[in-house]
Amino acid sequence: MAADLAVLKISEACNHLEKIAEFEKRGINGAQKLKKRIQAEIKFLQRGLQNSEGLKEKDVQCSNLGQLGALADVAMDIPDVTGILQSFRNEENEKIIIDIVADNGMKWIKVIMRNPKALHLLFALGRRGSAKPLNEVAEDFKMCAKLHPVFYSSPKVIFWFCNGVSEGLARSIEEKGVAVEGRRIADEDLGLPDFSIEDSDTETEESSSASYYSDASEEEDIVVTDKSKDQNTETSNIFAQTGIKLERASISLNLDNHTNTFPIENADSGFIDQSALSLSVLSLHDTSGSEEQLGHINLDVTAMIAYVSSTANGGANFVFQDKFLNEQAACERKNPVKNTLDAYFKGRELVACKEAVDRFQEIVSVIGGDGEKTRAKELLARLTVVPGQDFFKDKMKAGGKIRALPRMTFGTGQAMRAITVTSNMGFVRAAHCQGINLAVLVHRPRALTEAKEAFAIPLEGV
Repeated sequence: MAADLAVLKISEACNHLEKIAEFEKRGINGAQKLKKRIQAEIKFLQRGLQNSEGLKEKDVQCSNLGQLGALADVAMDIPDVTGILQSFRNEENEKIIIDIVADNGMKWIKVIMRNPKALHLLFALGRRGSAKPLNEVAEDFKMCAKLHPVFYSSPKVIFWFCNGVSEGLARSIEEKGVAVEGRRIADEDLGLPDFSIEDSDTETEESSSASYYSDASEEEDIVVTDKSKDQNTETSNIFAQTGIKLERASISLNLDNHTNTFPIENADSGFIDQSALSLSVLSLHDTSGSEEQLGHINLDVTAMIAYVSSTANGGANFVFQDKFLNEQAACERKNPVKNTLDAYFKGRELVACKEAVDRFQEIVSVIGGDGEKTRAKELLARLTVVPGQDFFKDKMKAGGKIRALPRMTFGTGQAMRAITVTSNMGFVRAAHCQGINLAVLVHRPRALTEAKEAFAIPLEGV
């Protein structure tokens, strides 16, 4: 029996690995983490099958494959996933794991596989020991979301119930400001007593409840399915934690905390997840929910240079003597950066701090061509130049990628609650390493190349 169940779980897990391969192709941060966890669970069951003593049913039931598989299934149903198993810190500096981050970091989704009877019982009886009801967990998630704003707004928290949720628990969760997805079950349909009626004799109440649930569990043992065994066992775990005595062994599904990686190599242009536990770049056209938050766009030096660069304005059809410039030209022919920047700028007020503008003008005057100088004047005419605000002066340690000018530039954007347009990912990553998550729009870098064209070979002649 245990061996058959293990083989079934392994087969289902292999199917989920195929789904995760799609996540990896899409560059979703955390996909590899989910893959490794599932592979570890598969190896555990395989070792058990090979063990001469045989595999015990409790070993199979303790597997996390059900929860991990549900996470993969939900992530497949959501078109805009940007992160999986992402960790965030709350006010006590404790980690909270978000199963799925979606909508450019603006949605946090917790996937819940546990059976609704056990969840409702814990909710009805209240917290016991380390077991926390989901309505209290919802409050923790909501508070944590406020600490990690995306473009200056808190992410929307969603609890996704794969096996359904009682109406009472769902209402309580929603009262905390957390959205609920999943089938809703009337409280009375769960076969539980009415806990809303207070009883002055607590011991008598618990004793009668214990007797009721013990009888129900024994009856279900006769014709129980594998899935219902999981549910009954978990319910018994809640009973044990709330003082109701049962003989069933308790089983809990726990996900270990892991650190995160920050892949940006596949990034083209778009939003950085402000949560900053995944510095993956997303596209502007997928961020309709944040449009109203982007009234002001703050330009750094790299954005201004890219916008006026000859490469970005019809001068990409050259073979330059510099490898770096050739790479930019090849990139421009495939993905014109001006299109990206114009999309960012459309309908929004452009601002830049005086320090960044002064540096930009200095660079253009020294190495810019005539066309680039003309475009620079046109761009500056569209800008509102504001005094620099070194918002991060006492929050960022200088050194390495943290230099005075970009710190001033990003600090100005932060002080104005504006989104900074940049290709300076070195600064963004360095700031994140110091615990500062910046609201940025990213573009590919471009250099001033007009003066170099005289020494370059036109592509038509290659």
